[in-house]
Amino acid sequence: MPEEQNTQPEQDVTESESPEASEVEAPLVESTEPAEEKTEEKLQCSVNVEESGPCKKKISIDIDRAQIDKELDKQYGELRYTAQIPGFRKGRSPRRLIEKRYGEDISDQTKLRLLAQAFEQIDERQDFDVLGEPDFDPEKIELPKEGDFHFEYEVEVKPQFELPKLEGVRIEKPLFEVTEERVEEALEQLLKRQGRIEDITDAPTEENDVITADVTMRAEGVEEPVQEETRFFVGTGNLLQVPIEVEEDWLVGVKIDEMKTCTATVPDDYAKEEYRGKQADFEVKVRGIRRLIPAELNEEFLQGLGVSDEQELKKHIEDNLEQQVDQEIRNQMSQKVYRYLDEKIDFELPVGIATRHADRALQQQYFRLLQQGVPQEQITQNMEQLRAGSTTESQRQLKMSFILEKVSEELGIEVSDAEVNAIVAQAAAQYGRRPERMREEMQREGRLEQVKDQLRDEKAVDKILEMAEVVDAPIKEEKTEPAAEEKPKKRSIRKKKTGKKSEDEENEKSEETTDKKSKKKTAKKSVKRKPPSSEE
Repeated sequence: MPEEQNTQPEQDVTESESPEASEVEAPLVESTEPAEEKTEEKLQCSVNVEESGPCKKKISIDIDRAQIDKELDKQYGELRYTAQIPGFRKGRSPRRLIEKRYGEDISDQTKLRLLAQAFEQIDERQDFDVLGEPDFDPEKIELPKEGDFHFEYEVEVKPQFELPKLEGVRIEKPLFEVTEERVEEALEQLLKRQGRIEDITDAPTEENDVITADVTMRAEGVEEPVQEETRFFVGTGNLLQVPIEVEEDWLVGVKIDEMKTCTATVPDDYAKEEYRGKQADFEVKVRGIRRLIPAELNEEFLQGLGVSDEQELKKHIEDNLEQQVDQEIRNQMSQKVYRYLDEKIDFELPVGIATRHADRALQQQYFRLLQQGVPQEQITQNMEQLRAGSTTESQRQLKMSFILEKVSEELGIEVSDAEVNAIVAQAAAQYGRRPERMREEMQREGRLEQVKDQLRDEKAVDKILEMAEVVDAPIKEEKTEPAAEEKPKKRSIRKKKTGKKSEDEENEKSEETTDKKSKKKTAKKSVKRKPPSSEE
């Protein structure tokens, strides 16, 4: 028996070996925990950055084999004290068995750690700001078993540009006056808003009435089925989505069950191909008339508004108009700041972000039109035109977002949480929501950051206005108003493409160019222009 023991060949350690054997053949390695407390050495790698397009860079990284093996040794060393290998206690398993069991996972973890360390060093070394995530898929990158580790990817970066002077910018301040005429116009609109809608059965149509009619469209070789109960304003510029060339009052004076006709050329991009480019005849048979009847300015109306007489009501209207005028002046001055920055700064936009920004703008416009009741077929028909418009506007907004971000950095503009919370609380009150719930929802949808960016942009523009050279620019009274009153009450809803303009059209264009500010003074307070927003 002793001879047999002496002659027995030495066996390799296998998974079937006992724990006692492992104590002899796999000596305990001291814990590496104290070493982890030491400052971790930075990864040694080679980084090369090249321009690969507008606001786009190609980054190439090389990590030598020694660095890879060092990271692998570290990973296996950490795993040895937690790995479950049958037949071995924790901390005593041979590395080759750990590699066999966990090699693929260790390789992936090592790859990700090397990538993370490389990205961290790139952020520290480079002087550009990355937009979004790198354009590559880590799953498609493999850690080589031999040789160096090479990988490359592309990133979009913030555009680089110089700011013009921000102090002493010459800004014209428009001067508006709240005249008696504007007060009367505002009162008239108030009476209309407080009015009622009535069905008219014994009188002809008037300007601004809404009519319900059966509309028939015929063209050579085709006839559209009668579109019953079609509703539109008297003075509409199109029928069944076809622009018509008629006088403005062509449906004024028509009674119920009476018929009016007109003709129009169907556009080449019309939804139904069989009508395209053809001359179409329309028949409009009026079935119903609805009219807005303004409220009466009587004692009951005044009491309902909480005023004692007409003069007190007009005073309230005048005060409200004064506030609107102040805001409009501020808006117009802000627009001049936007225009100044846009004209003085030029750079190319990141293609990827610009495309995504335009797509979001188009989608928002699409749903907005649906909510306004525009038929989906009509929206689809004009999709290319909508896309072109939304692309232009979104690019302008994106450009201004980059500019105002840099302006804010230059001027030290910051937005506090209290300012953001104030906006959230205002929105919550408007919709009857709890502010904390509204904030959570906005945070989840990414709108909270948009609010912060908008506040930042507004503060940046306000700061430029504070430092600006502001000069008064009085608006002249319109002198052509009497002549305008003599013009006939007719217009062409859609101009023919003849290349020739009428005398009235030329006059209108001249007035619009030379007296644009004058018209703003005598015009009723209307829609305010909005400053550009950052994206979304």
